[in-house]
Amino acid sequence: MNILHCFADTGVESEALSAYGEVTRVGLDPDDTLFTDHLIQADARELSLSTTFDLGLFHPPCPKWATPTHIDGDRESHDNLIPTARDLAREYCDEWIIENVPNAPLHDPVTLNGGMFGLPLHYERSFETSYHVDQPRQQKRLTEPPERLQEHHATGHFTGSKELWKSVKGYTGDYDSRSFKRSAVPRPYLNYLVRPLL
Repeated sequence: MNILHCFADTGVESEALSAYGEVTRVGLDPDDTLFTDHLIQADARELSLSTTFDLGLFHPPCPKWATPTHIDGDRESHDNLIPTARDLAREYCDEWIIENVPNAPLHDPVTLNGGMFGLPLHYERSFETSYHVDQPRQQKRLTEPPERLQEHHATGHFTGSKELWKSVKGYTGDYDSRSFKRSAVPRPYLNYLVRPLL
């Protein structure tokens, strides 16, 4: 597949996407990685591309809906870029996935968490897709994750080594620790979302 990965400065998920095809990644200040075939530095709101894509993965920033400790400044001062992501997806992609926090205004989203995939973390995220994806059964967390790997939703603080988070989320590349722990979508989520297209 020809894949567009947008709003993706760190681009961790490009590693998972690269298993399915050639990845073009767009970000304001994107880091180059081994898993990005084409890197575009641009504001997605001003994006103009000459090609179309089989699949797009969009990560519009989520400060408007994130827990208060995850945002800088007033929540209302942040733009809602989900409609922009939707417009870009419709213009450039045959199929798409828009990722955000569970209370973001996505259309009929599928919500995934780590318990659905046997991962020792909750890390709940929602995904709007242009194609049907079954909502897995909700899983209750039966035990707390090990102390060496914790998500503290109330404080926004994630503990544990970067290597442990990489292992649990399913990645091998060398990414920025803070954004990797807080915003990288676990590889099993992406595999689950892409599978219906294969």
